[in-house]
Amino acid sequence: MQYNLDVPIIAGNWKMNGLINSQKEIKNLINFLKNNKKNGNVIIFPPFTLISDFKRITINSNLGIGAQDCHYEEQGAYTGSISPMMIKDAGCTFVIVGHSEIRESRNESSGLIKKKSENCHNNNLITIICVGEDYECRMKGEHYNFISKQLFESIPTTANVNNTIIAYEPIWAIGSGESASSQDIKLMHQHISDYLMKGKIFNNKIPNLLYGGSVNSNNSNEILSINNVNGALVGGGSLDSNEFIKIIQSI
Repeated sequence: MQYNLDVPIIAGNWKMNGLINSQKEIKNLINFLKNNKKNGNVIIFPPFTLISDFKRITINSNLGIGAQDCHYEEQGAYTGSISPMMIKDAGCTFVIVGHSEIRESRNESSGLIKKKSENCHNNNLITIICVGEDYECRMKGEHYNFISKQLFESIPTTANVNNTIIAYEPIWAIGSGESASSQDIKLMHQHISDYLMKGKIFNNKIPNLLYGGSVNSNNSNEILSINNVNGALVGGGSLDSNEFIKIIQSI
């Protein structure tokens, strides 16, 4: 798959789901994309255990495969970790960094996310950098400042519109079954766009901005029609290829 900046992105984060028999879901997606030429960038982020198998069966297809996370170092005594160099060697093009579940469970700072992203870029990998506030932060009205701070601390100087995608995932919406409202999404994506442009972080350009948080086939059309939303980072809705295809058709 060749990443195209000018078309929407539908990314499926499988999280800790999927076994070898999940190949049938991937093959179903490949067949769909083969017969539907007007699709955007479609990417699946499976567990590390499935990356090699999925890369093998997606060769010459329009389906991209990425990794859900990486270590910030190239190699070394980091038991259980996977480096960007290893991810690149496995055939991936994309990496998710800074997902709220990893930030929280591993107590990872935005500074560490920046190091991961920089190492990915040094290995010619495209990063999806995730930002998002929790419910308490939003209720206090501090969400815009919080997201600005996350962006400032998470984006490395190696970032450009070709190698970086930003995903806004409000923590209070992830896995809840309830997406943020269209107005909430619109205002936050506008804020992110304005902040990045004002800070000239991407040389007066805006990278692709994704929304993630309980995206499904019932709300995807509405979400993808919002200004400054260039695609979606889908969780549970990406595990079933038929459901995921419906979301792709919302483009």
